[in-house]
Amino acid sequence: MLRRLSIVHVTCRRLIPSVQQSPSLSWALGSTRNYAKRTSSRKNDLKPVTFKIPNYTSVSDLSNMTNIKIEKLIRDLTKMGFTNVTHNYILSREYVELVLSSYNYKVEEQTSVLTPETVYDELKSPVNPKNLMKRPPIVTIMGHVDHGKTTILDYLRKSSIVSKEHGGITQHVGAFQVETPISKRRITFLDTPGHAAFLKMRERGATITDIVILVISAEDSLMPQTLEALKHARNSGNQMVVAITKIDRFSNPKQREAAIEKVNLDMMNHEIPIERIGGDVQVVPISARTGENMELLEESIVLLSDVMDLKAETGAQATLEGYILESEMKKTTGNVSTILITKGELRKGKVLICGNTYCKVRSIKNENGQEVAKATPAQAVEITGWKDLPGAGDEVIEVKNEATAKKYVAKRVALIQTLKESENVDRLNEERATKVFSKLKKENENEDESLNSETGANAKDEGPKKVNFIVKGDVSGSVEAIVESIASLGNEEVRCNIVTASVGIPNENDMKMARITGSKLLCFNLGSLPHDIINNKDDIEVAQFNVIYKLIEDVTETLTDNLKPIYETKQVASAEIRDIFNFSVRKKTIKIAGCKVLSGQVSRNATVKIIRGADEKVVYDGTISSLKQGKDDASVVKKNNECGITFGNDFESYEPGDKVVVYEKVKVPRYL
Repeated sequence: MLRRLSIVHVTCRRLIPSVQQSPSLSWALGSTRNYAKRTSSRKNDLKPVTFKIPNYTSVSDLSNMTNIKIEKLIRDLTKMGFTNVTHNYILSREYVELVLSSYNYKVEEQTSVLTPETVYDELKSPVNPKNLMKRPPIVTIMGHVDHGKTTILDYLRKSSIVSKEHGGITQHVGAFQVETPISKRRITFLDTPGHAAFLKMRERGATITDIVILVISAEDSLMPQTLEALKHARNSGNQMVVAITKIDRFSNPKQREAAIEKVNLDMMNHEIPIERIGGDVQVVPISARTGENMELLEESIVLLSDVMDLKAETGAQATLEGYILESEMKKTTGNVSTILITKGELRKGKVLICGNTYCKVRSIKNENGQEVAKATPAQAVEITGWKDLPGAGDEVIEVKNEATAKKYVAKRVALIQTLKESENVDRLNEERATKVFSKLKKENENEDESLNSETGANAKDEGPKKVNFIVKGDVSGSVEAIVESIASLGNEEVRCNIVTASVGIPNENDMKMARITGSKLLCFNLGSLPHDIINNKDDIEVAQFNVIYKLIEDVTETLTDNLKPIYETKQVASAEIRDIFNFSVRKKTIKIAGCKVLSGQVSRNATVKIIRGADEKVVYDGTISSLKQGKDDASVVKKNNECGITFGNDFESYEPGDKVVVYEKVKVPRYL
């Protein structure tokens, strides 16, 4: 029976990502397994592997290690489903193991399979029912922009967020915990932005929450971002409550009822199972400005959380777990992040691991900026002590000490590096196969045709012009949203190219990179920048924004300015040559065209065409050299006046009856 060694570092699916995308490689893998099974089933004795299997090896090296003739090895690999196999074709470790199995080699089986996504899983402890305790519900406010999401949170925590926001929209994930005034129950709220640019942030909000409050304005009903939020809520499997906002805008009770009824009908048309049609989604018409029905919304959340029976492990015995909501670099405190705890108890001194970095917690602050001794499940707090900035949305896990954290971070970085190497190997095999194909093609074509083909290919490969940008933001979520918004901007002529994107004020490396690549610096929500950044000696363009759609508009405008200009000719005046005069200057005779201006006004140094005959043949296209009225020089000659004109490049081949057309080239506006 065939036994194969699973890769210690990566599975085949992770080792070569293109396998999932390439039908031929996916078929090759299946064919290899089937071939190995058929071959090994005919043999009884297994040969031990006497050499160390490398992560990657070429066909020729594998031939030397196994003492199999390279011609036979290439032939057998082709039978297994590999295409374009040559002596320098590179095989991954798992493919090598499958090939060895087909030649009756014995490979040891190993059950543990690690990937960058699962490397930290062994740090998680199993759930202990004894440590389970009720926890506050995590509620996410979602909906279309300007439908009143933040106003609801304003009412609940008696703050004034709206007045502090740039452009009237929420641009960060706001997380805080409140004690409701009526039931005295604690609820954690996440306020995810409604602007279309924050797609990923809204997705993240829907996947780490228990209950989604879908906010729908009674004035606008369901809008694009409302439907998008509904999709995320459905995909996440969260429970949902619908809040119909802005009912205070209707003074007439009948108009209010009609608006609410329209929202209900629209929800039914989009298959939202509201209670009215026998579903389980509660619908609460509210006004956060007046406080109308806000108690009913609170009761709906509390009731739904009781039905869900939300519990989490807490106490020192449980391993802490959570998610990064935001991360940023602060001048006074260094790397900080907002973490939502889902399990365990957070205290100072604990060591946390997240992504490719770790943290020894130095301080814990709540949403009001006050230091707290500990944080429990469903609580969002700001912590300091990170070695590097963690990524927004990454999972956080507690480890015993810094040595353990360094060990697992190094292991994860090594796995990521292996994945990058596998991508390079796959690309290298494709390039080599392409070169072989090109070589065979050139042998069957003559030199000129090959040269023309190559020139055409090079011209095609040039592609659109890349306009470089460097993005700097206040928090990682904003940077992520900006990159997602502008990365796809452009067309077949010009494309947005993001050189780097990071958190914090532009530093020396950013300025150096901008100078080398000719990039424009896009700074988002960074406050007042240092003088040497704004007025830098290299004239690097630095743009500052507080509202994301203003940033997107600026990038679009910059890309538009880099489109190839198109000009159209606009006639501004015309004149007719009536007679030709000779004028002597310093023993030299100069011909002057005596003209009458028929329309517009003729100015000195204007661009003109001289047109002759019924077929309007252009005999001259250039500029006016001199313009006179009588013996005096003139700067402008208006309609119905006579004048004398000489033309540039000493052009004198004009005739009476020729028409002089004064024109200018007007740049045609272009859009992406």
